[in-house]
Amino acid sequence: MPTDLFLLVLLVACFVALVLAAKLPVSLSLVITAATLSIAAGKGLPLAKLVEGMFGYLDVCLVLLSAMVFMKVIQANGLLGELTRRIILLFGHSPVLLLVALTLIVMFPGAITGSCAASVLGAGVLVYPVLTQMGMPKTVAGAVIAMAADFGMIAPPVNIPVMIIGGGIDLPYIGFGLVLALVTVPLAILTTLIIGYRHVKKDSLKEIIEANRSSQEVGGFLLYLPLLVVLVFMIGPKAFPRWFPDPRLPLTFLIGSTLGLFAGKKFQAITEVRAAVNQILPVVGILFGVGVLIEVMTYTGLRGAIVIGALSLPHSLLIAGIAVILPIFGGISVYGGASVLGVPFALALLGQNPIIVIAALSLIAAMGSYMPPVALTPVVTAQIICEPRYGRITRHCLIPVILTILVGVLMLVFANPLAKLLGV
Repeated sequence: MPTDLFLLVLLVACFVALVLAAKLPVSLSLVITAATLSIAAGKGLPLAKLVEGMFGYLDVCLVLLSAMVFMKVIQANGLLGELTRRIILLFGHSPVLLLVALTLIVMFPGAITGSCAASVLGAGVLVYPVLTQMGMPKTVAGAVIAMAADFGMIAPPVNIPVMIIGGGIDLPYIGFGLVLALVTVPLAILTTLIIGYRHVKKDSLKEIIEANRSSQEVGGFLLYLPLLVVLVFMIGPKAFPRWFPDPRLPLTFLIGSTLGLFAGKKFQAITEVRAAVNQILPVVGILFGVGVLIEVMTYTGLRGAIVIGALSLPHSLLIAGIAVILPIFGGISVYGGASVLGVPFALALLGQNPIIVIAALSLIAAMGSYMPPVALTPVVTAQIICEPRYGRITRHCLIPVILTILVGVLMLVFANPLAKLLGV
């Protein structure tokens, strides 16, 4: 067996064994796999490379931590709940409009944190009772929440798989917003309508509207100020780059969180911040592990060998491999799949527009959230709806998942024409 093939098989086997057999966290499994790979390649245990790799995604980790704190603050002070109530009152007369609005609400936490779990736990718990009151069975409502959360994870402004793949090929996270929005938002809305619309009972909408109309309003204009400030700091530098300074996302979320402490309901700030950090820490740990693994793969030459191997494949076979292998590997970790496979696939497709290619790869990789053994999104969703078997949620997502992968494949095939059309 060639050395590079042996190392690749060892990498996959070691990682799968640690996650499935040893039941170790994905983050720790990635670090141990990287160390094993280095020793097997005859490089010993390069502590310097391990430490350097840990800080490869430090900027992304800061975004995740600050964004999760902001989400917890606006959830605790009542802003998220009040937004949901207002949207129900505004769009409750139309089942389609209400489903569209609820989909966007579920997507929002994932879009600003890059975590599907944040969407499920932050907004899914608020939207789930509304969906069931509309007439959806609990597994159907769970499927709607899971799919919207997954699309939120890859929607702008924060898309972690894109950041991982872009970092691996030295492409800055610039110019992805329009592409990701045009892909994720329509797909999320279409998926919600496919899964849930036929279960909606129009007679129930009046009861939902009346229940929300009778509930007490929380705060006034000041309640919405943190969100408005965050949106201004996000949009301003892009709309007026010559005179609007860019505070970057961590500082933006920190400012929004600080303003949220003085608006709406009173709450224990330290408790909520600690809960936010605890909730997002597993994702941060995975990113540290991903950085270590990429650093060691580069150091041992395995990363280059994978790229060369991918380049030698016929284009059609490469695309087919991406459509099948990337989601399967994402069943263990979407972020791990983006680093181990997404980066080499992106390098193999450098002849195509990189923004469209990487956006498509993130879309395909995200569908790994429904693949066993981890199946993160449906598992977390099953917990909030008290469903012991997450497979009952996943089966409703099968058609939308296949549709999404097909869209990602079409983006890869027609990357250059799409880039010309969108001006990216």
